[in-house]
Amino acid sequence: MIDQSVSARTLERIPLFHNFNETERRQLADIAQIKHFAPGELVIRQGKTSQTLWVVLEGKCEVVKYPDDSPRDSLILAVLEPLSHFGEMSFFSPAPHSANVRAQTAVVALCLDRRDYDDLIRQGIWVAYKLAYNTAQSMADRLRRMDEWVAELARHNPPGDRVPEWSSFRDKLFNGWNL
Repeated sequence: MIDQSVSARTLERIPLFHNFNETERRQLADIAQIKHFAPGELVIRQGKTSQTLWVVLEGKCEVVKYPDDSPRDSLILAVLEPLSHFGEMSFFSPAPHSANVRAQTAVVALCLDRRDYDDLIRQGIWVAYKLAYNTAQSMADRLRRMDEWVAELARHNPPGDRVPEWSSFRDKLFNGWNL
C-alpha cells in the first residue's frame, strides 16, 4: 500500500539525510513515497533488479541471503531497525539484489525511486549530490565494519588451517573491481 505524503519533518530525523536544510528536505519529500508492508512480505527480492533507496520508518526488516537460491539454506545477515536504510547498492549501480529484505514486523518504509533522483541530478538540485555523499559515507562505514569482521574471522583460524577461499576472497575483493 502506498501513501504519497511524506513530510520534511519525517526526513529530519533520518540519519541518512543529516545536514540537509529545510529546502533540501522538502525537495526530497516531494519525490519520496511511504509504503506499508505486512510481516513476512518481501520489500526487495534477491536476484531481481530495482533502483529504489529505502528507509525503515517503523517496524523491523531482515536481510536474508539464500546462498543457493534455496530458502532452506537462508542466512539472516542483518535486522534493520527504524531509520536504517537499504537498497543503496542497486540504487546507485543497477545490478540484481544480492539478498532479500523481508518485513519482520509490520513495516512503514520511505522509498526514493532512481528515476526521480535522476530528475534532481538533471536539474542540478544540490540535495541529490548531498544524498550521494551521505550514502557513500554510510557504505564506507559498512565496508569498514565488514573488514573488521573478516579480520576477526581470519584471526580465529590458525595459519595452518586457513583455507584457499581466504586468498580467493581477498583477490576478488581487491583485484576483481573494474573502477
